[in-house]
Amino acid sequence: MMTMSRCNKLMNVGMVNAPPEHLTLYVPHPESRLCSELARGSAIVGQSSGPGRVRIYYEGNVVGAANLSRFRDRARHAAARMLHNYPAGYPTRAREEVDEREVVEVGSIDTHGYRLHFSAAPAELAWWIGPADLVDLGLLEQTD
Repeated sequence: MMTMSRCNKLMNVGMVNAPPEHLTLYVPHPESRLCSELARGSAIVGQSSGPGRVRIYYEGNVVGAANLSRFRDRARHAAARMLHNYPAGYPTRAREEVDEREVVEVGSIDTHGYRLHFSAAPAELAWWIGPADLVDLGLLEQTD
């Protein structure tokens, strides 16, 4: 009987560290510290880290890397950092524990395949995410 109990405990411990199926996509709250500190258009992903707290990873491509020019690529990069060695994450300066009021949830990103899902309307995103990215994401039609 005791052996069965130990097995169950081991199985539960392993499941605690399993990565989630999706991470939350955020934009900074317009009046937050993050809004002024992050590069406009930065992709922000995260998940709750406790009552009223959110652990975020972000990518703003401030160095101008060609492979991070699109919002979807920046989101994928930020998510990969968070999932690296989960739950510890990749050691980077581009992560923070913030008050949940610093960010506004706008969608999610799948952790397998990195597909983006938006719950916010394009008009709610346009102040942070540029028009070319909104077109690339299929949220706006391209105008000539």
